[in-house]
Amino acid sequence: MSRRGVGALGGLVVLVLAAGAYMAPSGLDEILPDIAPSGGSSQGSTAQDEDVDADALAGASSDLDALAIAELVHGGGYDRDLFGQRWADIDRNGCDQRNDALRAGAVEVTTKPGTHGCVVLEATIQDPYTGTTIDFVKGENTVDIDHVVPLSRAWQQGASSWPEERREEFANTSGNLLAVDASANRSKGDRGPEEWMPDAGRCGYVIQWIDVKTEFELSVSAEEKSALEDELDECEGSL
Repeated sequence: MSRRGVGALGGLVVLVLAAGAYMAPSGLDEILPDIAPSGGSSQGSTAQDEDVDADALAGASSDLDALAIAELVHGGGYDRDLFGQRWADIDRNGCDQRNDALRAGAVEVTTKPGTHGCVVLEATIQDPYTGTTIDFVKGENTVDIDHVVPLSRAWQQGASSWPEERREEFANTSGNLLAVDASANRSKGDRGPEEWMPDAGRCGYVIQWIDVKTEFELSVSAEEKSALEDELDECEGSL
């Protein structure tokens, strides 16, 4: 992923991620227990309470213009298993990517003994999608790891032609993973920004979405691009 966009997120939205345990994955990865949806509307304010970086916005706008436009290919044979091992340790640090994502920005972390600081039992997460604080406890099913650009979406926009190794990299790359409120994540599902936007951190979200698309050379639909442009305009208006 382009490091400009990811690095800019620190100044755009608090993407505080918690370390932890294996919880229900995002998108279409597997059937999930019912949780009442929260947040995640395509309506509402964009840049309220965000520190917006002009250079990051300009870079995202330029990257968006360079992305190929193609319509979504629905029903194209997507299967989660086509994206390789779930939560593989692709950075070879001895801890799987799911736990890395949970641990990345967590505070007040308590880890499980004997896991070399990998598995978190308790932590505090500032949810980037709702703006709320979550007291994470392993096993309570309050936090999901979201693929910012969902796997099924990527499949429809270029990943279907990749080798499995590339798809596994995409499914586990840290720049496409966020620890988020489970209800908000399940409200999002596999929808794109033309259908769903978080209630908080919208500027950071669109920049991260564009950054992932750019790094992996995925296309955007015309509706998706228009929604992203509208959000970027809102963010620029808050400068």
